[in-house]
Amino acid sequence: MRKLGTTQKVVLIMGIISTSIGAYGKFNGWEYDTYFVFFYMGIYLALTAFLSPNRTCCRPFWKKQTQNQ
Repeated sequence: MRKLGTTQKVVLIMGIISTSIGAYGKFNGWEYDTYFVFFYMGIYLALTAFLSPNRTCCRPFWKKQTQNQ
């Protein structure tokens, strides 16, 4: 597993905290509209922390252009 950068760590921590608030609200009987936002926003943030920080796009299924000489 690769090391995470500072920004990725902050996003991951925010995701974990948001997911925890959502789970806490779910089990304490909050209304669906209240805990839903925290829970799913936290999951999304936690997953985006592991995306590659590179701006390049990987297209493995595109055909490479061949040059005939």
